[in-house]
Amino acid sequence: MMESVRVAGAHLQELFWKSVEQGARKYVEKVANQMMKEEQLLFLGCLPYARCAQRRGQRNGYEHRFLDTRLGTVQLAVPKTRNTATPFRTVVFDRYRRQLDRLGAAVRQLVALGGSTRRIARLLRDLLGSVLSAQSISRLVSQLDAEVAAFHRRPLGGRYRTVYLDGKHAKACVAAGRRRRGRGKMQSRVLLLAWGVTHQGREELIDYRVVPSEGQEHWEAFLSDLEARGLRREPAEEQTLQVLVSDEDGGLEAARLTVYPGVPHQLCVFHKLQNIAEHLEDRSHREAIMAEAAAIYRELRTVPQARQRLRSWRQHWLPREPEAVRCFCADFETTLVYLSLPEKEWSRIRTTNPLERFIKELNRKINQVGVFPSDRSWDRMTYLSWCYLQSGGYPNPPQHHFTRNS
Repeated sequence: MMESVRVAGAHLQELFWKSVEQGARKYVEKVANQMMKEEQLLFLGCLPYARCAQRRGQRNGYEHRFLDTRLGTVQLAVPKTRNTATPFRTVVFDRYRRQLDRLGAAVRQLVALGGSTRRIARLLRDLLGSVLSAQSISRLVSQLDAEVAAFHRRPLGGRYRTVYLDGKHAKACVAAGRRRRGRGKMQSRVLLLAWGVTHQGREELIDYRVVPSEGQEHWEAFLSDLEARGLRREPAEEQTLQVLVSDEDGGLEAARLTVYPGVPHQLCVFHKLQNIAEHLEDRSHREAIMAEAAAIYRELRTVPQARQRLRSWRQHWLPREPEAVRCFCADFETTLVYLSLPEKEWSRIRTTNPLERFIKELNRKINQVGVFPSDRSWDRMTYLSWCYLQSGGYPNPPQHHFTRNS
């Protein structure tokens, strides 16, 4: 008996709130339509069918629009006019547009997290009372895809003086095929990233691309596209590409030598120091050997001084840690390119820290998504993450150093 009463009470409560929502939606619809009629009267300066000298045009029927609000979908009869000096624009419609923009922003965030159109529609209906259909969300996503495509095609010109390159690994579902349904097979994918510093000192995401691996062919295609869009070194020009910064990835190095053979290349000092730790035979040496190696970059100001300090460091540690010493000495000159540039730029150039901060932001989204439904989903998420940071969600960057803990 008590259980039946409880179920009946819950059912009545649900009916009550549905009735309240429906009544509120109808009231908003009625008031909005009446306000637009009043707006039209003030705009034309004359009542319907009346003759007066103040008339500034004629009524021309209505345009019916279905708009999604937090109360649900309302049908608005937007008045139209003709023979007027300026078009009639309702303020009520603008207010609803702002509401739709907020819903659109929520949709963009959910798309960034890899949600499907139907899943997003259900979530908005449950949380906000919005009845945005899967088709409406698909249209919003299509608009976003157009923005992403325009971002990938925009000309780059001589805007950037420093470019950081790196890859971020994650998992995405590859299409199952035209005759098969489902999300497809999960595979490891790589997001190739190019981050830049403009000649005015502003940090920006230059471009990115989701590819199967960090092989030379994928890096070469990515860099060739950047070069074709204007990211190149022009020695005769004042504003030109000055230096590339990256780690010791083999595919990237081969592609860089093919596409940008004449651009100075700075090897990331942090990654170089990490290689010492990875090749140690006795882990008790780790703190001392890495501190002495880091001091080469922190204390010295010229290439000859750095070479001299390296020789002393090598003689001291080679007998005890031969593999780690050989690894650090290989391509050592490439880690000193920053010394040929203005000293105020050294802390910014000798590591890939500027790009690593953006990758850290991407990691938050990737951890939430887990596995992307497709490469395009990852593409959208990266673009929306950059838009969020560009709009002020990213704090002012600190000074960059060549160790993660500094």
